[in-house]
Amino acid sequence: MRKIRFFLERYYFLLVLLMWAVLLNQAVILKKADTRKKETSEAQKEEENKAGAGGNEEKIRVLLMDSSYERYYHQEVTLSFDGKVEMYVHGQMKASLVTVEPCSGETQVLSLKRQQGCPRYPGKLLLRDCEEGILLINELALEEYLERVVPSEMPATYETEALKAQAVCARTYARKKMEESRFEEYGADLDDSVNDQVYNNISPQTETSEAVKETEGEVLCQNGELIEAYYFSTSAGFTSTDEIWGAVPAASFLKSVECSFDKEEPWSRWEVKIPWDFLEKQAAGKWETDCKVKNIEIVRKSISNAVTGLRIQTENSWYILENELEIRRFLSPCGLTVTRKNGEQVKGGNTLPSAYFTLDVDRNVSVTVSGSGYGHGVGMSQNAANHMAEQGKSYRDILNYFFKDVDIIRLDTTSCM
Repeated sequence: MRKIRFFLERYYFLLVLLMWAVLLNQAVILKKADTRKKETSEAQKEEENKAGAGGNEEKIRVLLMDSSYERYYHQEVTLSFDGKVEMYVHGQMKASLVTVEPCSGETQVLSLKRQQGCPRYPGKLLLRDCEEGILLINELALEEYLERVVPSEMPATYETEALKAQAVCARTYARKKMEESRFEEYGADLDDSVNDQVYNNISPQTETSEAVKETEGEVLCQNGELIEAYYFSTSAGFTSTDEIWGAVPAASFLKSVECSFDKEEPWSRWEVKIPWDFLEKQAAGKWETDCKVKNIEIVRKSISNAVTGLRIQTENSWYILENELEIRRFLSPCGLTVTRKNGEQVKGGNTLPSAYFTLDVDRNVSVTVSGSGYGHGVGMSQNAANHMAEQGKSYRDILNYFFKDVDIIRLDTTSCM
């Protein structure tokens, strides 16, 4: 007992110091653990906020059309990914649904042709083997989608503020289509053509990708609802509301405004001469009639002066076209020459440049169509937006000029509210 007592008296101080050291070390360990936990929690929160604000985690499904942008169904699809090439043939796929997601990089579709060549796609490619053919769908993050839409819809050489305005319009349009579920039967949200927004015709560009990033998550809303953020190339001196499509009343977020910013653009004025036999072929193809066309005339125009009624008289009957796009397709200058304001002659496309035109009819010879603008004329003029940006206008100024009583909202949730 004496030895134990002697030991305790002699080393008591050392034992106390040792106990304090152990307790202090435990406190430090607990504090570090708590700090790590807090930092991890904050990092997770930051990532969640980023994902919510920018829509990085939100996926969009894009239906990829064939090389001619005429069909949704493909008879065969050839893909290159992860260093290998695979071909999928309609009716010979091992499963009705195949998902392709490379381990790294993107998937190149060798069976598709776009302006950039054979396009590459991020995210997943879904192949659905249907009765009519293979549906090819690209599922990817919304913001990645936009990085491939903006340069396909607006030249990357345009002013930064114009590109940002385009990015907000494109994001709003895409989100609206996702809500509408119009392509649900195909398992998609929208397609990659001018029917919706041209996607990945041109690969991402530095300037347009920056515009997407700088406006990340921003959309146009009115009264808490996403608007239809329409846009087009060049105005006819003013913009239209959607009454050109027969909408009554016109959408409350659309303005009909004078637009002189793009008045010097080549497409602000144009002219094309359509031979009479060309009209007769169009009529025969549309109404399956061999009757001769006797006359063609404009019977109605919208408030903004777009043609919304075109009458074609034949020997035995007459027909009226009332849809803006239908009228433009009937008067398609495909294979003909269109003369623009600057005197340049260009090949005509599958639709008339716009529905803002007059007719000079030389019966049984030709019809001269004199028009203004390029595109449907509803919403934002892209060329006007570029000239506004050159004059120092911000993308917010541009959007508020073309759209009425709208809010530019940065989405933190899946709702515009």
